[in-house]
Amino acid sequence: MKKIFLIPLIFLFFLSKFALAFHDVEVANEDVAALGGLWTQIYVYEEYCADNQYYEVILDRLPNSPRFDRYSSELEHLTNDQELAWERGGLGASAVISAGETDCDTMATVIWEWFGEN
Repeated sequence: MKKIFLIPLIFLFFLSKFALAFHDVEVANEDVAALGGLWTQIYVYEEYCADNQYYEVILDRLPNSPRFDRYSSELEHLTNDQELAWERGGLGASAVISAGETDCDTMATVIWEWFGEN
């Protein structure tokens, strides 16, 4: 009788440990590279687009965005593969910006679509 009772307890114990391992990262894997590119765009936007018509709205809204806050807090919990994706997303955005393939209005639109309305 005791063995029958212990089996479900052992199973629940391992299941709970396994479930906690998946809580490490709440940001979806497919969003990680995009977020790396977005952070690069936010940095470049802050540095070079102060005269953009949307500058104040974008930078005032970021700290109040629940999505920005949630994703920012999860950055410390990225897996190695996600960190690599993050870096590649940042490198891709840097290459596009360096090549002049984007402008301040486009960066403002992308940042707003991700963080402004949510």
